[in-house]
Amino acid sequence: MSDPDLLYPAGTRPRDEEAAPTQPAHFADLNLDQVVTAVTAQRSDVDLTPIYWSPLSSLDALRYRQEVFEDLERQELGDLARTIASRRLNFHFHYQRKELREDDRGLMHHYRTRSFLNAADEYCVAVLDLCGRLERARPRSRALAELSGYLRSYVAAEPFRALHADTTQLQTALAEIHYAVLLRGNRLTVARYDGEADYGKRVASSFARFQVGGSSRAPDSDSSDWEDYASTGILDLIAQLYPEVFARLDEFCSKHQDYLDPVVARYDRDIQFYLAYLDYIAPIRAGGLSFSYPRLSDSDKTEQALDTFDLALAHSLLPRPERRHGLGVRASREPTPRRSEPELNRPRGVERVVVNDLSFDGPERILVVSGPNNGGKTTLARTLGQLHYLARLGCPVPGRETALFVCDQIFTHFERAEDSTTMTGRLQTELNELHADLAAATGASLIILNEIFNSTTSADALFLSREILARISDLDALCICVTFLDELASINHKTVSMVSLVDAADPAIRTHKVIRKPADGKAYAHAIADKYGLGYERLLAELTS
Repeated sequence: MSDPDLLYPAGTRPRDEEAAPTQPAHFADLNLDQVVTAVTAQRSDVDLTPIYWSPLSSLDALRYRQEVFEDLERQELGDLARTIASRRLNFHFHYQRKELREDDRGLMHHYRTRSFLNAADEYCVAVLDLCGRLERARPRSRALAELSGYLRSYVAAEPFRALHADTTQLQTALAEIHYAVLLRGNRLTVARYDGEADYGKRVASSFARFQVGGSSRAPDSDSSDWEDYASTGILDLIAQLYPEVFARLDEFCSKHQDYLDPVVARYDRDIQFYLAYLDYIAPIRAGGLSFSYPRLSDSDKTEQALDTFDLALAHSLLPRPERRHGLGVRASREPTPRRSEPELNRPRGVERVVVNDLSFDGPERILVVSGPNNGGKTTLARTLGQLHYLARLGCPVPGRETALFVCDQIFTHFERAEDSTTMTGRLQTELNELHADLAAATGASLIILNEIFNSTTSADALFLSREILARISDLDALCICVTFLDELASINHKTVSMVSLVDAADPAIRTHKVIRKPADGKAYAHAIADKYGLGYERLLAELTS
């Protein structure tokens, strides 16, 4: 039987040599690079990014992760996981082990061995706490249930029992050490304690009323003051007074240098994947937006996502204190969403994020989204891409009552400025990229086209777009196409028209609602007017200035 694994069902974890992913090519277009940066920002001591760069394809593996997320959303298990994670077992272990490897038995030797003992003690307490509370919580997910059974056996086995016993006995022995520090001029003497008066306490008491904040205390086993004692040589003098105890400490470090169990170490890292994402979406949920666990299929392309939204955009609209101090990312690390459609009329605040419905029914495969600029079309396209990618991580996705097809690849084509370093023009570059992607795409792929062929005439753009959509239709791949060419909205029975709406009373106001509706024939006219500065908003501004 294989060891329990929080991220992968038994026997499916990639080998180390296979686990060197790079950022997917579509991340920047979909603003998923911003999402991952924000999700991982407060856990910089754990390299979580490769996990977010490695989507899954197996339905069983995806359900495996969904189960863990659902377990951790139960308060008892969520609180437990955060309590244990806050102790950073893996980080402390490797830090202390590195310190011991570099130890030359010089001035800081006893400090390093004492710190290693503290780390082992913390490890034992954390593992016992995790084992007991996990068993009482009765997790429903396969991953956490298997971990619970593993820990029961692990803490009952001799190696852990010996580590725990040795740690407890040595901590007790060190706590029973009492000594006196005598100062005469520039001479310092350390002696065994023999009932002398504690002048340190008297001095601290006398000056306590002058202290601003903080506290005055003697060093203990968990205090950074031990480092001060080591750096001044006092700890070495104490070790000379009690050589037997410190010899036992050296023996302990040698005997238990590899105390960290690999399953516990892996748990310590992998649980952060789940907690980081749940912490990221928590304030967005608190603002009233929904998340759900999608029903997934690798054969049925019927899809639905109600009240869905762009996750990166929603996070950017959080009140700044929540992003800086709450569960979200620190303000100093906050990325700025890249949007080709600035949301000029949207009220600020996550509670005012406009949600939309997305669906593919029956033979439908291509959503053609038209309407005026700045109306939320590109945001909707990004949303569809985010939904599919997050679903392939096993994460809860934006929206409610979601059902998604598990795509094998995501291809994105967004309007870009011409690259002066290439020998081809903008149109040729676009065609080359589309040709390569369509050659690699399959019927299980998702293709996102955002205002392609804007660099050519409307007639050429219409001809080329029809050819591209026909190829996608033949593949039977899923696609969303943002365009100003309304004719594309009805090229065949696999095509669905969606239109971004404006306020009926004032066309300058974008509602950012995108609904299923026949194209109204005005999208291209709006695009031309905007291109030459003759759009409604520009003319209105000129007339009222």
